[in-house]
Amino acid sequence: MFFEIAYSISTMHLNNDLIRIGRKMQDWFDTVLTSKLFSTAVLIACVLIIRTYIVHLIRTKWDLKPTIRRQWIVRVRNVTFFLVFGVAAVVWLEQLRTIAASIVVIAAALVIATKEFLLNIVGFFYRTTAKFVTIGDRIEVDGTRGDVIDQNLMGITLLEIGPGDKTHQYTGLTIYLPNSLFLSARVKNEIYLWSDYVFHLITIPVKSGETWYSAEKALFQAASEACAPFIEEARGAMTSQALQHSLEEPNIEPRVQIQVVDPEKYNLVVRLPVPSRKRGRLEQDITRRYLQLLGESSEQEGVKDPSRNNKRNVEERG
Repeated sequence: MFFEIAYSISTMHLNNDLIRIGRKMQDWFDTVLTSKLFSTAVLIACVLIIRTYIVHLIRTKWDLKPTIRRQWIVRVRNVTFFLVFGVAAVVWLEQLRTIAASIVVIAAALVIATKEFLLNIVGFFYRTTAKFVTIGDRIEVDGTRGDVIDQNLMGITLLEIGPGDKTHQYTGLTIYLPNSLFLSARVKNEIYLWSDYVFHLITIPVKSGETWYSAEKALFQAASEACAPFIEEARGAMTSQALQHSLEEPNIEPRVQIQVVDPEKYNLVVRLPVPSRKRGRLEQDITRRYLQLLGESSEQEGVKDPSRNNKRNVEERG
């Protein structure tokens, strides 16, 4: 009887101790959880306030080019994301370590379920490391062409240029490309190497019966007049970029090449340096000036050779 009473008393004390320990652990967990939640919220709020202030300063820097301002805004935003992620990981490190075993068990399922998400992250680091695409570049990815105006962990945003690869005007559409495309697709950057100035090709078709040398002369004159205001600045910029990339100094003077497409058609291809953001405008100016010079040349030839005009009038009457 005495032993039964002693056993009952010891059991009651043990149960009370266990209950007391459980309550202390629960109180400790609630306190730690509340503290960490509060700390995380305060840190995130501070980081976001600082980011907003920095972005405001960048937006008010009117002496910077719009492209440079966009680049810095995107950089600040991406750095803020990684900073918030890192702060949260440090604060919740113990809890993350506790659930590590469970994460390992479901890792395979997560990889399968988040395949595209992981590919986008890998593509982001690949694109960032390669430094091939940045804000303000004009790129083409799998036939989609446009100016890069934004980039983040999941993809990039383009203002579409088109239609086709010979047009240099905005279509009004905004296109979002996932970063996973950069792991497999062919990417063309139209201004990567030369930055502010690029080489531009303009193709003018000419019939074989026409005087191609007059057309060549008119095209060369139109191209020379168009690039004369900035030729020296372009020379300095391209020479600097060539030295930076260990390339030969390019010849930036306008040049015209003749391509024989078929016996009845020639192509005059002029290459000249142009500002990277004014290719479409200068191409139109050169084309119009070329047609004007070609028309003046034809009129002068008609004045010099009246018999040709008489023969043409006779043929038209006949």
